[in-house]
Amino acid sequence: MSGLHLEVDRLSWNNGGDRRTLKPDRLFVGAGETAVVLAGDAADADAFGDVLLGQTWPLTGKIRISGREVTSLPCEERGIALVPAGGGLLPHLTIEQNIGFGVRGGRTEEFRRGQVRYVAGRLNLRGALTLRPHDLSPDERLRVALARAMCHWQAAGAVIVEDHTGHTPCHAAVSESLKAYPDLPVLVVSDDRHRVETLHSPTASWEIVNADES
Repeated sequence: MSGLHLEVDRLSWNNGGDRRTLKPDRLFVGAGETAVVLAGDAADADAFGDVLLGQTWPLTGKIRISGREVTSLPCEERGIALVPAGGGLLPHLTIEQNIGFGVRGGRTEEFRRGQVRYVAGRLNLRGALTLRPHDLSPDERLRVALARAMCHWQAAGAVIVEDHTGHTPCHAAVSESLKAYPDLPVLVVSDDRHRVETLHSPTASWEIVNADES
């Protein structure tokens, strides 16, 4: 299939001694689409996210980005951009510094500043670059987190947005991602069913379940 897309096929993983999987067991998110994975709690959501990002190994199954299998690749080679719950910004840094934190090492200062300003422009953040996270609204902080993720991956193949109870709902990050990067698949991993039900037109949803009972 052409175009950017994220596929998860018959994946299972360990969480606290339990074997977990998705129901249905095949996930597909196409370019410009938003999909949802529902977890029972934040720990369940985090365990699934760690497998997608390459921070832990799955037990079975495959993960593909636009047809390229990335299951055995380290996180730095997968091209999956992450927007953590609440944004995860560093409060002592300016917005420009927070976004620039995502730029990979080995770049010149001129390159870093140019990339930050380019991405900030796409996400309407140029006027906020000298501010600090506490100066912004919760939704704006999520937009900064998205900008940081996109600076890390100049050619991201998918965006993972975490949505956890107790943090700002993910809606701003999802809508801004679809507007600024309309060809990217967006996967929301949430532990709050009611919040994600209000997302604009998710294409599909999956649930994390016990693999031995599915």
